[in-house]
Order: sequence, then structure tokens, then C-alpha cells
Amino acid sequence: MLSYTPCWINHLRIALAMAKVMNNDKNIHLELLRDYAHGIKRELHEGLTYKYMAQILLNIDKDHMPEAEIWISKATEADMRNGMMFHLGKDYALYAELFKRKDDQPKAKEKLGKAIEILKECGADGWVEKYEKELAALS
Repeated sequence: MLSYTPCWINHLRIALAMAKVMNNDKNIHLELLRDYAHGIKRELHEGLTYKYMAQILLNIDKDHMPEAEIWISKATEADMRNGMMFHLGKDYALYAELFKRKDDQPKAKEKLGKAIEILKECGADGWVEKYEKELAALS
């Protein structure tokens, strides 16, 4: 019988909320999602869960951008600490998106460059190509 841990279930709840928000369904319970995210202790889920929280907050409205930045920072720290390099590269790409929305092009370029550097090391050629095009569009 397949069983899921509470950590995995909460990760999936946050992933589902992110999918809803990305589809313009803003009817989510942020405080509950924050509680779920703070309870994540498994290295495998930690950074990705934090990144999902950031994506939720970035896409709800502009008022949540400062909190989104905090969650991106947490994701970056967790993925670096846990050696999750592909996810770290994606964290930096999300940082770039945050700075684009804040109209801070130099910071967006810096973060996108870092994402490209990390993803090259991972051999994630498709993502590298995508972000190189985004970087060129910022110039």
C-alpha cells in the first residue's frame, strides 16, 4: 500500500494552490499555505515548496511581492544547502522574474545570468536556451 507523509501531502497542497493561481484562480487560503510551508522539513521538498509559495505570492497581486522575495530567498538557501542545483537555477530564474516585475532590469539580468550559469552546469540545455533568450530580450 502506498502511503504519503504529511510533508509530501502539504507539498502537494501548495503545488495545487500554485497551479490554481497560475490559472487565475485566486481563491486560496494563504495563511493555511504558509503553515503548510513552514512545516516542510524534508530536503527533497523544502526548496521546491518555498519556490511554489513565491510563485503563488508573485501571481496573486503586486502587494505580495515583498513576501514573495522572502520565499525565493528561502528557496535559494534551502536548495543551495541541500545540493539541489537544478532547483537552485530555477530559483534564480524566479528571482529574475521578480526583479522584472519590480522594473529592476540590472538585477533581473544578474539573476538570470546566475540561473543560466547553474543550469549549464546541470546540463539543462533547454532551460539554458529559454533563459538566454529572456536575457537577450532584457538587453
